[in-house]
Amino acid sequence: MVLRCLLAAACLAMPVHVAASEREQVPRIGLDGPELDACGGIGSVTHFEPEIAVLEAPDDYAREKDRLPLRTLVWLCEAVGDYQGIVYAKGEFQDLGDCRVSRPIAAPQAYAGPCATGWVRALNLSLVSE
Repeated sequence: MVLRCLLAAACLAMPVHVAASEREQVPRIGLDGPELDACGGIGSVTHFEPEIAVLEAPDDYAREKDRLPLRTLVWLCEAVGDYQGIVYAKGEFQDLGDCRVSRPIAAPQAYAGPCATGWVRALNLSLVSE
């Protein structure tokens, strides 16, 4: 009994580390410079499955936050490894134009607009427009 209490106390005293994959990472915009649009292009979801997972971070172990059906249009923003950071219309904001990334911004920053964001494997997207 005493040993169990000591172990429990030791466990409670240990710092809790949150893995990077457990924190949401918002894609950055404006990476192409102040003369170009905040996100560099528009892509379309193209994959063999009926939907693709949108993740909270560019990591195989990140939490899934949404699913997008085939042919959904998304803004292509920051790329990290095999992952593409995307901004997409959702809910009240039903049009890509509502996302406010089709004009230049002064310096790179995390997207803070009204649309949804996340990360998908780049191989699940096809470029529609630059």
